[in-house]
Amino acid sequence: MKPLFTFLFLFSIGFAFGQTQTKGNPKADSLDVNLRPVYDLDSNRYEIIKIGNQYWFKENLKTTQYRDTTRIASGLDDKQWKETKSGAYAVYENNPINKSKFGLLYNGYAAASGKLCPLGWHVATDKDWNELEKIVGIPAAELERTGERGEIAPKLKVSQGWKASSFSGDNSSGFGIHPAGSRLDNGEYTTLGQYGNFWTSTVYDDRYGLLYLWNHHVHYNTNAVGRIYTIANNGYSCRCVKDPEKPEPKPARK
Repeated sequence: MKPLFTFLFLFSIGFAFGQTQTKGNPKADSLDVNLRPVYDLDSNRYEIIKIGNQYWFKENLKTTQYRDTTRIASGLDDKQWKETKSGAYAVYENNPINKSKFGLLYNGYAAASGKLCPLGWHVATDKDWNELEKIVGIPAAELERTGERGEIAPKLKVSQGWKASSFSGDNSSGFGIHPAGSRLDNGEYTTLGQYGNFWTSTVYDDRYGLLYLWNHHVHYNTNAVGRIYTIANNGYSCRCVKDPEKPEPKPARK
């Protein structure tokens, strides 16, 4: 009996320890491989969050190269930033602390390139953002509107770093939007601490030699989430979403 008693005692201790560890770390018992961290070619590490059926980066993108190893243009002065028709990125006011805290500000040409995110991921589309916002609480009838929609921004915004207002964030969704600001199409840096602006990879219009993409954003002084289209020479943050799973090929008929 003694060996059996010893085994049962040790098993019960191990089980209790495992339960304690899992309780402190919700991911510990997850078998979902899609929640594993992802790295870009610069070795930046991104935590993953699942909201509904979507998998999102929890942080803004920081890569300085496309996934095919091509370097993205940077260091553009105001004139170059305004005139370029190629992908580029900027660091807010060229301060490396801002890159570490908020990620990079990409122009729309980089966002729409189809190769900004790591393999198996893509810059979120307008549809991806609408799906996220629907899950978090924007009524379906408002999703396709241009301008401010819903009252869900507090669920998306982190609680710290925003300009003081009565519209604070609690980040209850876990999505974690920071007020990263933007670089305008004239090269000016603006709205750090006030706006979290995000490109989608969805083109609104590309006629007449100009590219416009859909943008989703939150502001320090409202609970709404904005959806507008802007010219591609603006610089905004980007979030990556996992590509849809490809269906298993059907077996060939014999």
